[in-house]
Amino acid sequence: MLTLNGVLLQQFHTKGFNPYYYSQDDISEILERDLPHDLPTESIKEVIYYGSGCSTEKNCHVVSVAIQRFFSEANMLIHHDLIGAAHALLGHRGGIACILGTGSNSCLYDGEKIVSNVPSLGYLLGDEGSGLQIGKKLLTDILYKKAPEHIQNDFNNTYHLSLSDILSNLYQKDKPGRFLSSFAPFVGERIGHPYCHDLVASCFDDFIRVQLSQYDGYRQLPVSFVGSVAWHFKDILTERLLNAGINPGIIMQSPAEGLLKFYADIPL
Repeated sequence: MLTLNGVLLQQFHTKGFNPYYYSQDDISEILERDLPHDLPTESIKEVIYYGSGCSTEKNCHVVSVAIQRFFSEANMLIHHDLIGAAHALLGHRGGIACILGTGSNSCLYDGEKIVSNVPSLGYLLGDEGSGLQIGKKLLTDILYKKAPEHIQNDFNNTYHLSLSDILSNLYQKDKPGRFLSSFAPFVGERIGHPYCHDLVASCFDDFIRVQLSQYDGYRQLPVSFVGSVAWHFKDILTERLLNAGINPGIIMQSPAEGLLKFYADIPL
């Protein structure tokens, strides 16, 4: 989004990118394609970017160099998406901030900085509660023929994927996490079915057990969420939080509005 003195002038979207998987040239190609052509790039004095994978100096440098190619006069501030979630959800208040989208992450935030973070271990070891985990659980049940018959039939008629196709996407092609998370909308479209409801609920229960329960006072603090999975499945998420004795805070789809308020110093 483009702002001036805390006022939103323009909002736009680009494809997401993670410097663990995308090079500087890859990121530049995405921005070249997706940034609005009427954006006054040479007049922009500061770019603040929050992104997944921007947790190391090396990765922040990759993103900074790629963006600087388009905003040559701007000062670059590159941050991890987790501190962006905390800024958007909590502002200057303490609490627990969580991301539930393609992947998942969480932190304990004191109103200024992250004071504790359960490691996010990615699609192989972690990402509990994410679109990726939802897709992985669905796909596993489909391949083992544990899903209800009509869910199995709907899946096969929708995707026309053989076992060979699936294994190739997972083990031979780029971005297997994105492939797995692409099946989450299939579950969402059938969320009224008990199987789909219970699948999503079990993923959120995993997130609560593995992530949230490790923070001191997690049942006393507000726990807020940003991300497409949190937003689209917010009723089930709220249900599972309350079932675990946790106080649900804000649930938002995109951090944009919260970040605008944060930088304009407007209380959330």
